[in-house]
Amino acid sequence: MKTELIEKAAQIVGDNQLLVNIVSKRVQQLNHGSDPYIPTEPEMGCGDIALTEIIEGKITWREQTEEDLEKENDPFAEAPVQEAPAADESVVTITPDL
Repeated sequence: MKTELIEKAAQIVGDNQLLVNIVSKRVQQLNHGSDPYIPTEPEMGCGDIALTEIIEGKITWREQTEEDLEKENDPFAEAPVQEAPAADESVVTITPDL
């Protein structure tokens, strides 16, 4: 991975441990066949792609609250309704497993 990409992404995320979790989750997705959300070049590895996606705002994340965790474990909880992204947006949400 390129150092300048790591530094830029670290400024955006603000927490190095969270950055590692986000990048590793996205690399796993890319390795399992997910398409990149950015134009890529042959020399870009999955880590560089994930970092560039963070820098360009293609990946978002949020911290799970206690309420989120309780709903996740409640089989009778109503599933949250999520709005679809606009047609010109390609955004993936990655919530790290804590």
